[in-house]
Amino acid sequence: MHTLNKALSSSNSPDTLPAHLCEQARLQPRTVALRFKRLGIWHEKRWPDLLAEVAGAAAALQTDGFGNGDVLALLGQPSPEAVVMLLAAQWLGGVVAPLALDAEPEALASALIGLRPCIAFGDDQEQVDRLLAAGFSGKRLIYADARGLHAYRQTVLASYGEWLAAAPDGSAYPHCVARDVALRYHVAGGWDDGPVCRITHAEILDGARRLIAASGLNVGEEAFAGRRFAPAGVVRYLLAPWLLAGFTLNIAESPESRDPDRREIGPSLILGSAETYARLRSRIQARLPASRDGWRGRLVSAALHSRSGLLARILVRRPLAEVAGLGRVRHALVVGPAPDADLTEFFARLGVSLRRWPDAACLPQNRPPEHDLASLLNVWVAP
Repeated sequence: MHTLNKALSSSNSPDTLPAHLCEQARLQPRTVALRFKRLGIWHEKRWPDLLAEVAGAAAALQTDGFGNGDVLALLGQPSPEAVVMLLAAQWLGGVVAPLALDAEPEALASALIGLRPCIAFGDDQEQVDRLLAAGFSGKRLIYADARGLHAYRQTVLASYGEWLAAAPDGSAYPHCVARDVALRYHVAGGWDDGPVCRITHAEILDGARRLIAASGLNVGEEAFAGRRFAPAGVVRYLLAPWLLAGFTLNIAESPESRDPDRREIGPSLILGSAETYARLRSRIQARLPASRDGWRGRLVSAALHSRSGLLARILVRRPLAEVAGLGRVRHALVVGPAPDADLTEFFARLGVSLRRWPDAACLPQNRPPEHDLASLLNVWVAP
């Protein structure tokens, strides 16, 4: 509590991601920062609660010998624990490195050799097994889901809950500074054949400010994270705007539940690839009448091809958008390759405007657009 109070009362101007977490906790003590689902039930963390957990995790990391410049390797699905670990590592001036969930064993082993992570985080038994098999040799491997891991005897392993509960009192304010590297990842290929991208807090925040301004994001947004977690893209194009603008981030329970979870939340902001939106289009099209010959088919066809009409919007277009949980979406953002014209037009008819993100004007300065966009092809969270 002493740590939290000092962080909330600090007069430091926020210039790092954890510093903006402190700022949101000060400005919005009653606002929900994170909403996540566990065993079918939605749970919430307010900004001060999230700050306290991040500061505690930072203290636990420091106890394990993690400090400025050390690497935290992240391997897992979207989860509040992954968000806390990411911010806690950066709190101490550490570097977060994403590991692709679909990486082959050889590529994962190569990544660990290249990164030499001090700490690693994995979701569950599957990710723990993969990290151990790939030769993880750091000081601590932390996991969120203990199912199947009770019989493991490796001393390097730690359950997130128990590890966090044993943490001492942490620092009053983040140790990191704007010039510290916050993210490290490979742009393409394996760790032996692609350029390494290192991005500082200042670069991430500069890009986030541009994205917020270009898209008109505000504190009232409900953002949704629903597929695989890969921090390089997520931090730059979702978590950084979240920390700056102070909106609510909603995290699906699992990849399998993301569609019903999205419908329950009714987000205003989603972020996906062209493939993501193509999948959602297929889901919507499956609900269309099998034939256009009947009155229902003619009604739907007319409504989808009409640019106006209140009844068409209320009776047809909005219900179809709701099938995919898009009925309240104001910002449908696309990363990676642009969607084709047919896909863009389909969603436009439903009142959902797909916008490619990032726009060239929003990219960090002095970084080639093709370099940045290539990095998003493999590091991404899809709704």
